[in-house]
Amino acid sequence: MGEVFLYDRKPFSNDNLNVWIAFPAVSNLGMSALGFLTVFETMDKDENINAERIFTDTTTTQIDARKVDLLGFSFSFELDFLGIFKILEKFHIPFNSKDREEGCPLIYAGGPVVSSNPEPFAQIFDYIELGDAENKSKEITDTIRMNKGKSRKEILEILSKIEGVYVPSLTKFDSEKGMLTLDGKPYTVRKWTDSLCGKCVTTPILTENTFFKNTFIVEVARGCPQRCGFCNTSFLNNPYRTCDKTLIISKIENALNYTHKIAFLGAAVGAHPYIDELCDYVYNKAEEIPDLELSVSSLRADGVSDSVARTLVRCGQKHATLALETGSDSLRKVINKNITNELFKNTVKKLREYGFKGVKIYGMIGLPTETQEDIQALVDFARELKSENKSFDISFGFSSFVPKAHTPFQFMKKENSKSLEKKFDFLQKEMRKIGVKISISPVKWDYVQALLSRGGRELFDYIVEVYNSGGNIGAFKSAMKDFIKQGKISDFDKIALEKRDFETINPWDFILQKKSKEQIVKECKLLLARR
Repeated sequence: MGEVFLYDRKPFSNDNLNVWIAFPAVSNLGMSALGFLTVFETMDKDENINAERIFTDTTTTQIDARKVDLLGFSFSFELDFLGIFKILEKFHIPFNSKDREEGCPLIYAGGPVVSSNPEPFAQIFDYIELGDAENKSKEITDTIRMNKGKSRKEILEILSKIEGVYVPSLTKFDSEKGMLTLDGKPYTVRKWTDSLCGKCVTTPILTENTFFKNTFIVEVARGCPQRCGFCNTSFLNNPYRTCDKTLIISKIENALNYTHKIAFLGAAVGAHPYIDELCDYVYNKAEEIPDLELSVSSLRADGVSDSVARTLVRCGQKHATLALETGSDSLRKVINKNITNELFKNTVKKLREYGFKGVKIYGMIGLPTETQEDIQALVDFARELKSENKSFDISFGFSSFVPKAHTPFQFMKKENSKSLEKKFDFLQKEMRKIGVKISISPVKWDYVQALLSRGGRELFDYIVEVYNSGGNIGAFKSAMKDFIKQGKISDFDKIALEKRDFETINPWDFILQKKSKEQIVKECKLLLARR
């Protein structure tokens, strides 16, 4: 069916600001990214903007590349920088903002990576939107449009006065103090947080040419109320906010005129205060529309009510994903995952009884205070779960713990690859004995994620070399050797792995969040004291 726009578009105008909204991967992936599409919709509906979507596989453009005023990137995962460089290279735009001349479009980014710790990538961008930037975009683009005749530096200085806008080129890194400064003083910028009051973010464009074909995605909530100590979502998107039930239903009613595929998006969908009413509505709709499908982005074991379970099965979802993290109740208390083994088993039983065919369980290895006994507890739990749910498809997916900025565990040590591989080998062997399939995130890539999550501006030249060398795991390793040999970075493990003192100034500390660093430190101490 091609593309169906669920809003009224406007014609292009020669007098408008020309904007490219870019997703750092192929279009098939980008057209499933709700945040990216929402920013594009906001720009596309603005009477003063000509907006176009750009992907790594874009070959032709509606807006002449020479006439683009603004190029914005959605930055959701650390490795997205590879796609960003690919797009910049395709259109002959320098990777480093300081190398761009007058007439070059302003380059900016928004999304969870740069809102968490932008510093390894800061030099790529002329400015960065921190937080819920989709609702700041009009103020920003109006400012750029009204100052179009001024120099890049003048425009950026004006933009820096807008709350939630970070202009890296205006700051300097004071190596002695270990912090960013502006005019010799410590620099801070406050992340923008939208209340979502009266708003409900939904898919603006339906298409078959994407991973979630013709699926209408509804963001039912933002953030997470559970506050697991390792989880960036709980703290970066603090506070937890939900969308109005009536508004959600109204959006779905309209979408059903175009598609019968609905998805609820949120880190804690089951925590929505009216999730049962929303599911009951969809269940009743399925009586009228037999081919109606409903899926959810993720579920917590304590958020699967009878209404949620029966509705998902009725609407075609037969497999669920649940995060267990660890098989140890005591370790789960440390990470503030308020779920017990018994509750988890009861949830799996409920899913099976309602007609689910299987469940994939996510676990995390290398968590703070973890012991070999905790790893064994995971195996024992899997054995019990398998025994109690015969002929039910149970599999596990594992990753290793990565300390994330703005979380209580941002200070914690990351376990080295050799130690993690030993633990994963043990899990592989023991899970095979009980007939449970597992998948494991490569520890080498988890190391890279930790490096990019915890590093600062010293990594910029490194990531450029990684890209120029092919962007694979071998490129990351060879670039490390080169940088160490040349004396540019002496110790990558210190950045990625080492435990940090509470007093250490981290690269991201200049970003002011709802929770202060002092509060995060206090929360970390309380969690660690549970063992």
